[in-house]
Amino acid sequence: MSREFWRVRQDVPMTSHHPHEQVAAALRADILSGRLAPGDQLPGQRELGEKLGVAPNTVAQALRLLEEEGLVETAPRRRSRVLQPALAMTVRLHEDGLIRPAESGDGGHDDTRRGVPGTDAAAVEALGLTPDAALSVRQSVLLQAGIPWALQTLFTPDLLAVSGAEAATVAPFTAGTLRREDSHTSSWGARSATTEECSLLKAKAGTAVFEIRRVGYTDERPTSYLLTVVRADRVTIRTGSAS
Repeated sequence: MSREFWRVRQDVPMTSHHPHEQVAAALRADILSGRLAPGDQLPGQRELGEKLGVAPNTVAQALRLLEEEGLVETAPRRRSRVLQPALAMTVRLHEDGLIRPAESGDGGHDDTRRGVPGTDAAAVEALGLTPDAALSVRQSVLLQAGIPWALQTLFTPDLLAVSGAEAATVAPFTAGTLRREDSHTSSWGARSATTEECSLLKAKAGTAVFEIRRVGYTDERPTSYLLTVVRADRVTIRTGSAS
């Protein structure tokens, strides 16, 4: 590839004077415009720095920013690879308190916890348990076209088995004790993602998220607490069913 191709673009609006952010902005523009296609490998950091006219450390910082945004994949002793930019998507918050993509597509999930013991102060309080109560924790990162868009964590007082083909929380109310839930309450708001959430959602620090808290009841007794964290920069939430 020619040096001119890799020269930091001058037609990209810059909001920062920091070199690594300028490099990230230029590469980001090339990725989003399709000039750099998914699967393309970037030159090594030293070579890329020479082509861009910046130090290798500056390139490394820029690539970390782009990795946080899910635009590139980096790995030790390997060239960085361009990823498919995440598309905006719409999900619906249904009357049962669960969110689902408005349109069928290339969905999926990565389970991070499958009924492992754990606890959570908000969950314990919502379930009316003692502060030291142990809970069964099931957690999944929800994917669309391989890109994380939400993190769901389900807390229950009873151990729940999860089959290999079942997302931990996409459909937790179709079998077992949770199927008998007869009511629920839910609330939601917006906040900044935690460090752990940013890591799981492959989001940059400070990314805004929507937070949905659902408590399920059986015979007026709380039986589950579901926390759903949705990336606000990629997802629009609508309420009710599609018309």
